Amino acid sequence: GQSAGAPGDAPALDVASVKVSQAGTEGGPRRRAGIQVSPGTVTMRNASLRTCIRWAYHVSEFQVLGPDWLDSERYEIAGKAARPATEDELRLMMQALLRERFKLTLHHQTKELGAYLLVPGKNGPKVHESTTEGDSSIDINQRQLTVSVQRTPVSQLVDMLSNVLRAPVIDMTGLKGRYDLSLNVAKYAADMAAPGKSVESTPMDPMALVTTVLQAELGLKLEAKKMPLDVLVIDRAEKSPVEN
Repeated sequence: GQSAGAPGDAPALDVASVKVSQAGTEGGPRRRAGIQVSPGTVTMRNASLRTCIRWAYHVSEFQVLGPDWLDSERYEIAGKAARPATEDELRLMMQALLRERFKLTLHHQTKELGAYLLVPGKNGPKVHESTTEGDSSIDINQRQLTVSVQRTPVSQLVDMLSNVLRAPVIDMTGLKGRYDLSLNVAKYAADMAAPGKSVESTPMDPMALVTTVLQAELGLKLEAKKMPLDVLVIDRAEKSPVEN
């Protein structure tokens, strides 16, 4: 394992607010976790510490190994750089914030994990680059089984796939832009439902459904592969952060 200590000249956020979230507590209203990034600012709402670490170090959820409470405790974090900063710079600043406020220490290790490579399908990708300005957004309607994606890089699609498949997904598409996608998952789920059964009463195989939607709608496919991946092993983290 290789230690990931605090770099001496790591860039830091100019202003930062860290609070324990009330949204996910017993009796409190449930609120979907979210991360919003714009040049020079990052906001995390109702986010678990695993989510914060995963974003800061740009790894899949399953590459963060640590105690169970990394998923259960939720936080509200808002940070602003002294000047416009790129997403990569903001990630480094978030690493410094996690070390300072959560006393986070971790080390890197290489572990053989089952993963999926996201690659172009037989006839190439069928995605449309966004022509509008603004933040990226992913709207998932679980009742209608639709997904609407706007101004979103493939890295965010990969994170979503990783959560659905519960395994790391590695982007090998070569797609570098931001994209608009509109997916009607219900259509494919209905085709896969047992004869005479509704979609709701048929247990779905997430892998089969994801594979079908990716190929038909986006011209992409997944290839299963065992590969050595960098994992982050959490050595120490405080549940109660140093607040403002």
